This record gives sequence, structure tokens and C-alpha cells, in this order.
Amino acid sequence: MSAYAPPTTLSPSRIDSFLSCPLAFRFSSLDELFDPPTEATVRGTMVHQALEHFYERPNSERRAEHLHSAVDQMLSEYETNDDVLFLGLTDAKFVKLGDECRKLALNAIEMEDPQQVNPVGLELRIEATFGDVTLRGIIDRLERDGDGRLVITDYKTGRAPGPSFEKKALAGVHFYALLCQQEFEEDASELRLMYVKSSQTISARPSSKTISFTEQRLTAVHQAISQACESGKFPTRKSALCNYCTFQQWCPEFGGDPQVALVEAPRRPDVA
Repeated sequence: MSAYAPPTTLSPSRIDSFLSCPLAFRFSSLDELFDPPTEATVRGTMVHQALEHFYERPNSERRAEHLHSAVDQMLSEYETNDDVLFLGLTDAKFVKLGDECRKLALNAIEMEDPQQVNPVGLELRIEATFGDVTLRGIIDRLERDGDGRLVITDYKTGRAPGPSFEKKALAGVHFYALLCQQEFEEDASELRLMYVKSSQTISARPSSKTISFTEQRLTAVHQAISQACESGKFPTRKSALCNYCTFQQWCPEFGGDPQVALVEAPRRPDVA
């Protein structure tokens, strides 16, 4: 009997979670332990929301003053957001957070000509089934370039990676390219990561070879997860990410017991 039922759906973020540390993946995705939001994740979500509101506007209404209006709309929606309240980001802290979001969103529209952006979808939910697994994702911005070709744009509010880590950073958007091929029967011409804090863009051009490799990678990761679920063995993977891991106290790398987490750690609020 399997220790866990293998998941039938995966997302690029869950794939990255498993590859970064299988045990942390088990805690959050299978044991459904609470991995609380951070100020950084909330800030990122808020910036995405502001940019969604901005690019919903007609092309002629995409100037700085319209961006401020979009940020104000987002702030009114997030003032009583559960994650904002959980972190105590109220009053002066919320004002400061809003100012940070406004600056990041302004950086984003200064990185390109927003009036030339032609969205096909914003925060677009998309999924496709490959063998035994369904891949799901949310594309920040799917658009068509001047030649009518699909472009996938992903906003990032964190630090841009160094040159040697750019390929790894682009792995997630390659999964979006795979989804687009299945959904639209059309290849994306470009993948873009927009690091709005440092105003840097990393891009790649997918090919039939990279799409095929990405599908093979999806299958291989799903098989590895299924094998771990069958055996119950989810190894640790120590890295710099451990410094930010919610589950560090229950990790064997730090003298903890994973089974104790099932008793001590809180469950996700949405889990009965």
C-alpha cells in the first residue's frame, strides 16, 4: 500500500518545490501543512494584481497616471486581505507596502511601451493532460507581438538570478509554453521573465526540441513523485533555501523529526 496517493495534477511551482526539496514538497502538498505567506509573497501578489488591472485598460489608457489608478484599485481590494491581516500589515505598514508595490509596478511599465502590449489573457488559468498527470498553471500575461506571435510574460518581484542561474529561472515558463502548445495548438515565440525590482528582462525562444524536453521532464518528475509516494521516502535537499523554510524545525538536516510535524505543525486553513 502506498504511503501517499500520487498527485494527478501538478503546477510549475509544485514541480519546482519537489525538485528543490522533496521533503518540503511532502509537507506542503501531501501532508497539507501550513506554509504561511511572507511579506515578499504578498507584495508579489499585489503587484501582479495591480498590473492585471492596468493591462485590462485600452491601449490608449496605459500611462503612469492610469498605473496609479490601478494600484489604488488593488490597494482597496487588499486592505482587508487575509494574508495582509495574518502578517499584521495594517495602518502604517500597509501604507509602506503600498508604496513599495507602486514603485515596482511603475518600474514594470517603464521596462516596455505598455501601449504596444496586446494581451490575449491576463492571469490566465490554463491546463492540459499529459499521460497520467494534468499540468496546470497561471500565466501572468499572454500576448501577441507585432507579428501576431504568442509571447509569454512572467513578472518577478524578487532578485534577478545571476547569468549561471538564468536557465533554471526560465524552467517554469517553459512549462507554460508546453501548455500553450496544447491549448492553442501554437508555439510561443518568446518567453520573458520581467524582474521589476531591478528592471531586468531574461528571455528565451522555445523550440520543438525544448518543448519536447519539457514534456519529458514533466513525465520524469511525476514518476519521481509517484515513486516517493509509493515508498514514503522523501529525501531532503539542503541549500540556501533552507534559511527560509517554514518546516526547518522538523527537518532531519536540522535535527528534527518529520513525523512530529504531523502532530505539531498547523494544517492549511483550507484543510478541514
